[in-house]
Amino acid sequence: MSGLCGIVSLDGQPVSHAQLEAMVLRSPHRAVDDVFYHCQEGIALACLSHDSSSDGTGECRPVVIEQGRWVYAADARLDNRESCLGWQPPGFRTHEKAPDSHLMLGTLLHDPMQGPGRLLGDFAYVLWDARQRTLRLARDAMGMRALYYRVEPGRILFATELSQILAAEGVPRQPNRQAMAWHLADLQTPPGCTFFEGIEEVVPGEEVEIDATGRVRRRVVWKPEPSDRIYYRDDREYAEHFRSLLVASVRSRARVASPAAISLSGGMDSGSIASIAAWLAEEGHDIPALRAYSWAFTEHPECDERENIYRIAERFSIPVTEIPAEQTYPLTDMAAYAPDEDSPFTLIYQGFVDRMLSDAGEDGCHSAWFGFRGDVVVGGLIPDVAGLVRERRWREARRELAGLGRGHGLSRQKALWRYGVKPLLCDGLYAVGRASHRPPLGDDFLSAFIPCDRLPAFVTPSFIANAGLPEQDPIVRDASDWPHAAHRERYRQLFSPLVMSVMRLSEQRCARFGMAMVDPWSDRRLAAFVLACPAHEVDRFRETKRLARRAMQGIMPDEAIQASRKVLPSPLYEHALRHSAHQTVLDLMTHSRCAELGLLEEASFRESFTRHCHGDLQQADFWPAISLELWLRRWWP
Repeated sequence: MSGLCGIVSLDGQPVSHAQLEAMVLRSPHRAVDDVFYHCQEGIALACLSHDSSSDGTGECRPVVIEQGRWVYAADARLDNRESCLGWQPPGFRTHEKAPDSHLMLGTLLHDPMQGPGRLLGDFAYVLWDARQRTLRLARDAMGMRALYYRVEPGRILFATELSQILAAEGVPRQPNRQAMAWHLADLQTPPGCTFFEGIEEVVPGEEVEIDATGRVRRRVVWKPEPSDRIYYRDDREYAEHFRSLLVASVRSRARVASPAAISLSGGMDSGSIASIAAWLAEEGHDIPALRAYSWAFTEHPECDERENIYRIAERFSIPVTEIPAEQTYPLTDMAAYAPDEDSPFTLIYQGFVDRMLSDAGEDGCHSAWFGFRGDVVVGGLIPDVAGLVRERRWREARRELAGLGRGHGLSRQKALWRYGVKPLLCDGLYAVGRASHRPPLGDDFLSAFIPCDRLPAFVTPSFIANAGLPEQDPIVRDASDWPHAAHRERYRQLFSPLVMSVMRLSEQRCARFGMAMVDPWSDRRLAAFVLACPAHEVDRFRETKRLARRAMQGIMPDEAIQASRKVLPSPLYEHALRHSAHQTVLDLMTHSRCAELGLLEEASFRESFTRHCHGDLQQADFWPAISLELWLRRWWP
């Protein structure tokens, strides 16, 4: 992936090229092709270019027009190029083979207010208006590219990676304790909140405008519309519509050099992507050749999905590289878990991801494809008995209710109340309590979004009291526009801070291995569709990932569709805690930086961990504290 960084002078002082160079040198892995500079009065900009496209449309260079009136740069992949060609201002020179960044700039100049929301794809851009002395920064709605900024008296700094801003002269390194509290509260640090005081993150789907006085204005440029509704007479039409969107998403992202790596499991998410890409290639479309990289479990056969993986791989002649899962136990290869300066967030199974990226790089792959967001787009086990009742589909409602009751060990009466009566009453009265964002009868999902309730018992009370966490996650407020509980939960899963962090980290790790990160499930068209159609068409307890399974019929092998299931590799994590990385975790709990800073009670942390390892399973997840400790030791010794 490419990268951007720059400095804007607000006080008339010349911009230091040395400081810009320090920002560039902080992320050399993004300058795969070259570094392109542009300096003029008021701004110094650098583009660290990595064009992973197959047609040269993904170059990252400064675009300067009207003798420096406008200075623009974007790290982007534009999916609606044809539409953007029709949204160019008079006199703006462009053509069908123009780089994505050129088409994006023309769209923004053609309609400054509506233009940003019209851009489809993964992007982050910077636009400087020298005449008005204003800077505009924006990111795509799904958060697939990162962009940070810092406003100081006299200057603005911006960059793709937060550590690039820290590399500039005079920028203080002050930790943000509230961000640490969010991290400990189940890794749900909201977009916009960074781990360094004074450095902000552009929120996905928003544009930030900073004027000559340093005043910051934010506006939402795109979000799903709660009033949008899709109703079809036949269930098959939902699947056909969704299939067309998913195929379009894969095709949009296939404009990358060959070969491409894909993290392939035996589930629906990555299996759908691999099947669609290979099917499109068979149909004659220009698709990069796929190479699959898959976990192979021997010590934990209950997690092994190779049988279903090979159903897909053999059908489409996709070569598979097996990665022994037991070689990727969490925290055994500590290089994979060395946190970036930007954030302590890292994946429990980062060892597998890094191994895959390393192997794929050696095989000459230019991009890495994942199905990370598939679970929250079409899965999540979000019950919608109420929706079936509203449509008078009584038999299906009874069947779904019976399955939910048995699955959760509830009596018929309790299941009826919890999944039938209560949601209907809650939805019916939701408008009454909307002003306070709290439904009158409560929301079954809502308790999971109270930050302090998610903090483990070993977090110190004084830290909790002073951290300043709100009563509810911000995403609960954002989701309150949807009148039905199932859609509110779908929205919260789609745009959860945890998912956004996964996207940011994955893009960053791919960049470090010289590859572009691709996730076709992270397409706003898919998000808008599943939020507009009835929730029970997307997923059911008795028919998990219902929409995806039906949409993939005729593309993905039938046996693979039927056999696909959600397999959690949690035995790897538990084995690491108890055996392979047990001493490592104990060492992290000894003289811990978290305890020194008053975040955790070390003795309580150790006791809880020891009890868990001896079979007394604890409610708390230890990973947030472990990853925070790794980050503090690496960057705050």
